[in-house]
Amino acid sequence: MNRVLLLGFVLLCLGSTQMQGQSFRGGLLAGVAATQVDGDTYGGYDKAGPIAGFWVERSKLSGWFYRLSFRFIQKGSYAKSRSTDIPDFYRMRLNYFDLPVLAGYRFVNGFNVVLGLSGGYLSKATEENSLGPYPQEEVSTFKKFEIAGIAGMEYNYSSKWRFGLNLSYSILPVRPYKDNISYRMNNGQYNRVIEFVSIYRIQ
Repeated sequence: MNRVLLLGFVLLCLGSTQMQGQSFRGGLLAGVAATQVDGDTYGGYDKAGPIAGFWVERSKLSGWFYRLSFRFIQKGSYAKSRSTDIPDFYRMRLNYFDLPVLAGYRFVNGFNVVLGLSGGYLSKATEENSLGPYPQEEVSTFKKFEIAGIAGMEYNYSSKWRFGLNLSYSILPVRPYKDNISYRMNNGQYNRVIEFVSIYRIQ
């Protein structure tokens, strides 16, 4: 985990060095992720996870901007039995450190549109239900790296604050099905995320 944090810090420092004198901006971000995992037999964005990190950005006079972020984000899924006789639940927590690389366009009405890719490192994965944690051999089948696509809309509330709504989806499976079973293009489980993010500008 320390290596991941160091790598993210170095990449952002390199990005900021390259952007000095070129409309460089940077700051902090925080928010909440509403998540589910396609392919886990449960539906609905019932799992909430934190988002926190920092970012650097280069703006152009044409309205375009490019942003590199380093974040912690918790993904996964949650489901609760609707039966009152046998209370049960399922919870999956996937802790990622990711590096979203986004291109955005700033409209004159105060809104931005963003699109890009994110590379994530899975630092910890857990699964549990009412009987307790799942065996480690099942949890260990999650892939350590994730590539996800991101698209979203932001509102420039002020010169310091923006508020964003992003949609994210894994491009490759984060975990294959047991025995590597697949059906057509469905090769395993995929993270599906709705991000509600507050973005604060320091510089």
